[in-house]
Amino acid sequence: MAYQIVKWTGRMAAVLSGDVDSIIITGGIAHDSRFMVPWLTEKLSFIAPISVVPGGNEELSLAMACSRVLEGIEKAKEYRRAE
Repeated sequence: MAYQIVKWTGRMAAVLSGDVDSIIITGGIAHDSRFMVPWLTEKLSFIAPISVVPGGNEELSLAMACSRVLEGIEKAKEYRRAE
């Protein structure tokens, strides 16, 4: 999982031409201060400063966002691969 995070973050940084303000490590992995956070920080800190924001309610946040879309409060975003 850590390798995939580094790989995808590097890809995103390349798409942004290196113009990355910050990389935020959040969710469950942000609680792993023994392995995951130090390893990700070591591999990614050359791109941008790293912030760690431990979380735990990802499912609740997703459910609330879905509810806002279903109620018409927010509009769903659609992402497509550039051809």
